[in-house]
Amino acid sequence: MESLSAVVLDMKMPKPSPSSSSTESSTPSTSHIPRKTISMKQMLLLNAVVCGVEICACAGFTYIPPMLLKAGFAEERMGFILGSGPLLGFLFVPVIGRASDRCYSPYGRRRPFILGLAILLVVSLYLIPFGEYFASLIVGVSSTSKRMGIWGMAIGVVLLDFTTQACLTPCEALLNDAGKDTEQNEKIFTVYSLMISLGGVIGYLLTAIDWTSNTMGEYFGGQEASIFSLLIVVFTLLLSATLFVARETPLTKPVRSVEDNVSTVVNSLLDGDSKNAPGSSSSFDSNIGKMEDGSDGDDSKQLSPRMGGMLRPNSNASLSCTRKIKRIFNTVMKRLPCEGRFLTNACGCVFWLGQHLVPKELRQLFLIPGVLKILALTDFCFWTAIMCFNIYYTDYVGQIVYGGNPNAPESSPEGKAYDEGVRIASWGLLLHCICSALFSFFIERLTAAYGYKNTMVMGIVSFIFAMMGMVLIRNVVFVNMMAAITGFAYSTITTIPFMLVSKYHANKKIYFNDLPPSTLADTERGIASDMAVLDWSYFLSQVTLTLAMGGIVHVTGTVVSYMVSAGLMGILAAYLVGNVVEEEAEALRLSRHR
Repeated sequence: MESLSAVVLDMKMPKPSPSSSSTESSTPSTSHIPRKTISMKQMLLLNAVVCGVEICACAGFTYIPPMLLKAGFAEERMGFILGSGPLLGFLFVPVIGRASDRCYSPYGRRRPFILGLAILLVVSLYLIPFGEYFASLIVGVSSTSKRMGIWGMAIGVVLLDFTTQACLTPCEALLNDAGKDTEQNEKIFTVYSLMISLGGVIGYLLTAIDWTSNTMGEYFGGQEASIFSLLIVVFTLLLSATLFVARETPLTKPVRSVEDNVSTVVNSLLDGDSKNAPGSSSSFDSNIGKMEDGSDGDDSKQLSPRMGGMLRPNSNASLSCTRKIKRIFNTVMKRLPCEGRFLTNACGCVFWLGQHLVPKELRQLFLIPGVLKILALTDFCFWTAIMCFNIYYTDYVGQIVYGGNPNAPESSPEGKAYDEGVRIASWGLLLHCICSALFSFFIERLTAAYGYKNTMVMGIVSFIFAMMGMVLIRNVVFVNMMAAITGFAYSTITTIPFMLVSKYHANKKIYFNDLPPSTLADTERGIASDMAVLDWSYFLSQVTLTLAMGGIVHVTGTVVSYMVSAGLMGILAAYLVGNVVEEEAEALRLSRHR
């Protein structure tokens, strides 16, 4: 079913030579069939929205912490606001990925979700700097409008953090759909990494310009308002480029016969599980699927011949639902004290309730193949290391390298030293993005020469040595050079895991052989569901850092623990890379050891 929702591009077909055509006529081998190709221009346009998302993230979050502090938020509350976006992504991105695979919109599977998340992103860009202005239009200029503006800014920050990360999942799936029938899948994700790095470079450059000294700053009324207004325009243009160049073929709904519908209803009435048969040890009650009046099934729905065997609601739906809830409650209450093993039976009840009450679509999210679990765990440790550096690098330079104090008055020597350190550290992050963009050109060649795992190890090892250098040598020039070196690690983490998922998905019978056959045969399970697992690990890394780093710094009493923690997580990621499955033989060997 996936092939029916491919991305349609104006692709070029290579012309076969006369010698090859004669060979093809004599041999029916498919190896000589020319494949479609995607031009570099099309790859750049497909990745334009990715660049726009990264521009908004880098430029926006450069100003968001100071804006929240100026608005009166304490540091603890600011940490809660900044952690809410990744938490929302952790909860909802897998659902978005699953829904994208099952979308039957006439505009395709990916573009509706990209557009919807992009609209929320633009709304957040309006709320952050102009929330108080919009509130004053509603209630007038007053203390109420000011409070509404402050909370509008907080909501905008959470939305911006969530959408800039959640929007990447359908974008990644769109890229995979575009390169599915070509031999350029690795190249298209290399361009993806390049555009992310380019977006970071542009975002940090926009924040380095003093917009208050030109007419734009005078018109919008400040540096922050000018930056966010410019972000709205730039992001809208880049979004339009991607939406217009990618013309998806809609996913067609499967046609189900009357017999299929009857079979589905019968299976649902019998719970579709032989484990609930009478006498089974895993069954709580052999008659739990029976109605109290002795009839089988659920009265809330029945077959209608006039509807072609489709389900139609019965008038006794609410009564049947009440009876079902009552039966489930009575069964659980009977099982809890059984044989005195309260804890064991309580856990069994929770598991049983999860199996029977959680929708199938939600249960499918947790059916993750073993090879993807290993990759996701490695991805989590790698992202935790990278994000620990990215988030806390400016604070580390301001306090450790320059000896400043963020809590000191701005006019004091310590306060000025801290501000100067943050400004200089921003150049280090800019070098980090530039080097990441440069290394992106070589990722495809490195993976072809050394393989996926070895290239990831090289990126992680370079990151570990960079963290070690920052801790041991605290010269500002050297520290910024180490920040630039981390760009290699960033380019590997934003490309290789997605290349591996594309490889897994191209041969699911081999790599996903530990999944149930029904899941493998599910035509609505696309690559977005699997890529969402990687995004899940990315969000979890940020949530973990938000919860853990404050306590670590409090216990150690120094912000040096930022870089030490990043290095330790890098070491753990380097160890886990060895377990990542790259070849089919490794997947088969792993399945035999289970």
